[in-house]
Amino acid sequence: TLEGQVLHEAERLEGSVRNTGIHAAGIIIAPKDLTELIPVCIAKDSPLWVTQIEGKIIEDAGVIKMDFLGLKTLTILKNALGLIKENHGVEIDIENITLTDEKTFHLYQRGDTIGTFQFESPGMQKYLRDLKPDKFDDLIAMNALYRPGPMAYIPNFIDRKHGREKISYDLPIMAEYLKETYGITVYQEQVMLLAQSLGGFSKGDADVLRKAMGKKQKSVLDKMKSQFITGATQKGYEAGTLEKIWTDWEAFAEYAFNKSHSTCYAMVAYQTAYLKAHYPSEYMAAVLNNAGSIEKITFFMEECKRMGLNVLGPDINESKKGFAVNKTGDIRFGLGGLKGVGEAAVESIIEEREKKGHFISIFDMIKRINQRTVNKKTLESLTYAGAFDCF
Repeated sequence: TLEGQVLHEAERLEGSVRNTGIHAAGIIIAPKDLTELIPVCIAKDSPLWVTQIEGKIIEDAGVIKMDFLGLKTLTILKNALGLIKENHGVEIDIENITLTDEKTFHLYQRGDTIGTFQFESPGMQKYLRDLKPDKFDDLIAMNALYRPGPMAYIPNFIDRKHGREKISYDLPIMAEYLKETYGITVYQEQVMLLAQSLGGFSKGDADVLRKAMGKKQKSVLDKMKSQFITGATQKGYEAGTLEKIWTDWEAFAEYAFNKSHSTCYAMVAYQTAYLKAHYPSEYMAAVLNNAGSIEKITFFMEECKRMGLNVLGPDINESKKGFAVNKTGDIRFGLGGLKGVGEAAVESIIEEREKKGHFISIFDMIKRINQRTVNKKTLESLTYAGAFDCF
């Protein structure tokens, strides 16, 4: 029958490779030249070598795969800290800021997170306004919960925080590990600690359990279940309750997130929110400098407007190479972003201005600049951009 044929075709399709992608951060490390071990070719858009062997399989060939993730956010932080030091003479040790800063939590409670790390999607903003986070733990949990699957638990998480839903534990001893997430299991580490505390698992066993749950290794899980129930009943816990706990874990394990990972991300996110709350102009200038596309620049300029920050056009006496903040706290467009104005010309103008002060008039400027680097075409582009409107 046609239906049978379709099913047969579907079975043949299932599990076959649909498309290939290059891992964004996976790097293969080997004891000797890779070409002696595995087939490689060159990636289509970079000179890097890539291999067609999948990450989880390749380790069997005697090499290791490490993920090295580069974050643009770190550049934004560095850029913002530089602007703050320049304008306010304040050196902020961003690694040691207080994690109980009221102004930062107010920013999260209002959902004003555009331009900050990890918390800027409209959905996340809505949940932040409902949750009203007031401690760092809330941010770690939200970061772990806001993903397909565990997202379903967010409303319960919010209701429990605000006392609208009762917090209950299958066993009183579980409160110790689940209190910070209002009785909802959010992290892999919570399962690991509970397996040790209830079922007498060793640290190594608990890690095997974590892996098996994340990777849905049914045979390993079945073996560990009997180990857990035996260990926990010996400690006097009731078998029916233990069965329920295990079933809950199995259902939740696909979603469980690594707390240490979530904490690192929440930390970087908090640092960005802290700077946005305390030094809005400098922080948003740094965001604009790293926006990349013109659509993104427009989007962040809209956010500046909403925040009550002025983003002013380029100015021959105030603009730097990129977006920067002037003496009155307004953001100035950089000269480097103007069409027809080359890098050498920008550097030459800024160098002259720093050496001998602001240009007093058009004539003063023409006399002082190096006309070989700042040629007629450059001057024309600067005029059209409004860089001389100050005169």
